[in-house]
Amino acid sequence: MLVGKRSLLIFMFIVCIGIVEASSDVIWQSQKNCVSGLHAQPSDGPFAVYVFCDDPLGVNIAVINISPGAGPGAIRLDGPRKDWSHWKVTDRVWQETPWAADITSFAWSADLRLLYVTTSCVYGTGAVYRLDLVSRVATKILPLPADGLDPHFGTTARIERTNPETGEVIVSLSRFDPSSKQEITTRHTLK
Repeated sequence: MLVGKRSLLIFMFIVCIGIVEASSDVIWQSQKNCVSGLHAQPSDGPFAVYVFCDDPLGVNIAVINISPGAGPGAIRLDGPRKDWSHWKVTDRVWQETPWAADITSFAWSADLRLLYVTTSCVYGTGAVYRLDLVSRVATKILPLPADGLDPHFGTTARIERTNPETGEVIVSLSRFDPSSKQEITTRHTLK
């Protein structure tokens, strides 16, 4: 009976705050067009991103396992990652400052195992992150220290598009170049 009550509470929580259906593979956010609420994974995936429109403090997010019993739902647990011990019914929300603050866009991988997140440099890190949802591990992908970007002039990252067939994620990094006094944008393909 306890599992039933939890499922009912989760259902009521979702109904009360609503779920925003994804209209594309990439969800872009900014202070001007922020859409607060749950943004569910496609294909009945077990996760959603809760978007907080915090106005002058940017757009911030948290990943929530919305599957009954905090299970893997539509994610297949085959291959090397069969363990589902990082999500529990009392530990469903994941939020870490480097990737959750001042986000500009996010996109789900086709297999539902990954979430790509980009941030701005104002309140965030201006970086691109890959969140492994099965192992609950976040990895900073870009920019890397070897990229030689001046830390005094921050970057802003943004996902431009995804390719579900190849798994590629196309991102752009924009930064101010003090020598030319112009914004320079580079594009990167992640796989």
